[in-house]
Amino acid sequence: MSTKAAKAKQGKRKPPATQFKTRVVRGQPADRQFDIDFWQEQGDEAIFAAAWEMIVMVEDFKHGRQPTFHRTVTRVKRSSR
Repeated sequence: MSTKAAKAKQGKRKPPATQFKTRVVRGQPADRQFDIDFWQEQGDEAIFAAAWEMIVMVEDFKHGRQPTFHRTVTRVKRSSR
């Protein structure tokens, strides 16, 4: 297969299938193990992306804007005796 044909074939890859994970809890409070296992499977990037998405949603809901970062610089100097 030529490199041109290989590149064309790579561009037509199917995206990974979306997977859903569910559970049903009846008659008792749910433990957190399901949630812990789910997020551990997702990995760090997915956890950060979900957390950031919630931050953006809350900021928009409360203040009607996108979140901003505030930088402060503090200089601490020891007083001379």
